[in-house]
Amino acid sequence: MKKIAIALFLSAILGTSVLAGCSPKEETPAPDTTQEEAAPEAEQPAAEEEFADLAELFKKGENAFKDGIYYAQTFTMTDQQSQMKTWHKGDKVKSSIVADGDEMINIIDSKTGEFVTYSASEKTGMRFKADSGDSAFMPDTSMTDIASVDEQVDTATFEVVGDEKILGEDCAVILSKDKATNEEVKLWVSKKYGITMKMVSKGVDGSEMTIEVTELKVGDINDSEFEVPSDVVIEEF
Repeated sequence: MKKIAIALFLSAILGTSVLAGCSPKEETPAPDTTQEEAAPEAEQPAAEEEFADLAELFKKGENAFKDGIYYAQTFTMTDQQSQMKTWHKGDKVKSSIVADGDEMINIIDSKTGEFVTYSASEKTGMRFKADSGDSAFMPDTSMTDIASVDEQVDTATFEVVGDEKILGEDCAVILSKDKATNEEVKLWVSKKYGITMKMVSKGVDGSEMTIEVTELKVGDINDSEFEVPSDVVIEEF
């Protein structure tokens, strides 16, 4: 099962702070520089307001994942493409990935520390459970899932560059770019739900990866979706 590591492209984005760039100017004690500094100080509230709006936008996504959401997404990188379906509700996450003709199902309960993985065709799988709430061994689904892509955006270098529609959803287009390396991440975030509908990342070597939501359903996720079918044999670990 191939897992696309988003962090490989996003980690290099963490860099210089643009919003904090005004602080050195504030330390200048000379009174005759007041007018020279007036322009940067006038621009700062607008930047802070934009940052607050973006934080509020991402906050909406937390409610969607808590109340219940289903989405299918396509991963495209060079000549490779894969698909994954994901269900979130409360503390539970279920993902379905097709690889080599077989559908692999993963179910995670972060509250109990339980992780189940099984083959839909072979009807066999394994169950793991963390001891005393220690979930360090649990798989990091955020590496292959849009659920935490928002957190990877460098809020010091972000820029809202426009508005577009994805699957009928009005989205804010957000760009985070490393000026030193030209690596960048571009997100299309639903204004209604705060969910990343599309992400395009570009590496320093010119490589590009795209993750795009192709199906979306918010709310009305049945609890039975996170249950293992009775005909699947699960081995306990």
